[in-house]
Amino acid sequence: MSFVGEREKSAMAADPRNSIAFLPGPAGDRALVARLEAGEDEAFRECYEAHAPPLLRLLVRVLRNRALAEEVLQETFISAFRGISQFRGETRLATWLTGIALRRGLNALRGESRRERSVPPAESSHCPESRLAERDVTRRVLALLDEMDPHKRAVLLLQAEGHTAAEIAAMMHEPRGTILSRLARGRAELAERAAAAGLSSSATPPQARSREKEGQS
Repeated sequence: MSFVGEREKSAMAADPRNSIAFLPGPAGDRALVARLEAGEDEAFRECYEAHAPPLLRLLVRVLRNRALAEEVLQETFISAFRGISQFRGETRLATWLTGIALRRGLNALRGESRRERSVPPAESSHCPESRLAERDVTRRVLALLDEMDPHKRAVLLLQAEGHTAAEIAAMMHEPRGTILSRLARGRAELAERAAAAGLSSSATPPQARSREKEGQS
């Protein structure tokens, strides 16, 4: 027997706080998005603390400039919080935020390249011997990625983070086929660079290798 009348049901359905059960996506995302839409300050803090660290790591790798990466990170959250109503739950909240960060980062990178074409990579060193001594295989692979086209570097890093080709396509607002082609060409180029640097194919990031078949399907 129901103890809630039709009027009460209508009132509950109209209340945004009770619409969480009908939002798509993981429960944690649903709850957080509902709180963000309600303007809850604590929700903004929780969202930032949960998602900012991995986004900053990705931006630093893509942009090779921590100051610029931090600036883009702030712009990403400002844009996301202002447009949180546009989040529909087709992807994870983390994927949606990564897409905003990546698009803003690539736009910033294009602007920086026009102003500072002659600036060397941030990790360059005057002492090659000490630099090689400090680098492990992962750092050497990241150094090779730094030399590649930003769009290829971005998709390879995103795949290494565990994102599928479909997710990357959604982030970059490009067809999945374009992303698959870019991943294939990026892996081939990275393999050539790794061979030239004396690294074996096993030096590529494990996550990227494990998703290679998925990326070709």
